Amino acid sequence: MKLSLLTLVSLAIALACASSTFSQTTTRLGATPTEMRMDQIVRSYTAANAFMGVVSVSEGDHVLLDKGYGSADLEWNIPNAPDVKFRLGSLTKQFTVALILLLQEDGKLDIRNPVSKYLLDAPQTWQKVTLADLMGNTSGIPDFTNFKEFKAWGMSPHTVEEELEFFKNKPLDFEPGSKWAYSSSNFEILGAVIEKVTGRTYGDQLQERIFGPLEMKNTGLDMDGLILAKRAQGYRPGKSGLISVRSLSMSVPWAAGSMYSTTEDLLKWEHALFSGKLLNKDSLKLMLTPGKGSYGLGVYVFAKKSGITIVTHAGAIAGFKTSLTYVPDERIAIAVLSNVEGEATNSITDQLLTEALKQ
Repeated sequence: MKLSLLTLVSLAIALACASSTFSQTTTRLGATPTEMRMDQIVRSYTAANAFMGVVSVSEGDHVLLDKGYGSADLEWNIPNAPDVKFRLGSLTKQFTVALILLLQEDGKLDIRNPVSKYLLDAPQTWQKVTLADLMGNTSGIPDFTNFKEFKAWGMSPHTVEEELEFFKNKPLDFEPGSKWAYSSSNFEILGAVIEKVTGRTYGDQLQERIFGPLEMKNTGLDMDGLILAKRAQGYRPGKSGLISVRSLSMSVPWAAGSMYSTTEDLLKWEHALFSGKLLNKDSLKLMLTPGKGSYGLGVYVFAKKSGITIVTHAGAIAGFKTSLTYVPDERIAIAVLSNVEGEATNSITDQLLTEALKQ
């Protein structure tokens, strides 16, 4: 595999987004040579105190690697394992897109329509913004997470209406459809459209249309105060070791980043999505057609002249860094979930992809 392809994967992951405890690792007997090589790749990062988390790699129905590294919770000395739940951050966005496409299949909306058709109180600046612009990050609506007041504002819970009010009167960064710029604001608006069109909550729609049918039993929408068994605690590197990270209110990232899941459930999602078990062929084609910024709808899509296509996205939320990558032609899925802030997930994904493509 050419280095240029792996560099693209690193770029996509980057755009989205000191102790022996790192050495704890779940293991099983009978590891294959491929699993041992992949395991060694991840261990090199745990040995450097650069990674804690869970890594799963599969090729079709065949699991190549499925292991936990380091601690899910340092205070309680709970090791990471494949059934530990992590906050996903922006991996949530592709699920929001899938809901919109399912509603289009139902005839309840058309992504070519302006958002003002569904949100009647949309500001004048949004009148030319279509649902497709929102899903493809070509709306020109600024990313509310970049506002200087966001850090303080995001620590308190907010309603959907309050969230939209936080950025709805800001001027556009560019004419809708003319450029590309990553913006979590787009997906908050899509969440509001989902609720308006269905009359149900965004979380209910996720459960009814995706998590339930795909049997993603360890996946959900995180909420403030939610007691969740086998939940990973988020950390960041400090001067004398890892530091627990205080989270923003989980009402804030919402349809742009509030999901939690496990690597096992994420691999279920990948294989179901790309095998046509969730979306029809037309919807999947829309999602995976790269536009500006090598972005499809909710995912980055890199198509190479060699014929290999890579679909990827990353997530970053207080104390967590995540990535999810799929190679459709090879049916290779890679999920890397870390409960330590940092860029190790980028390099781990790159190297695991190289190893998987050797099969």
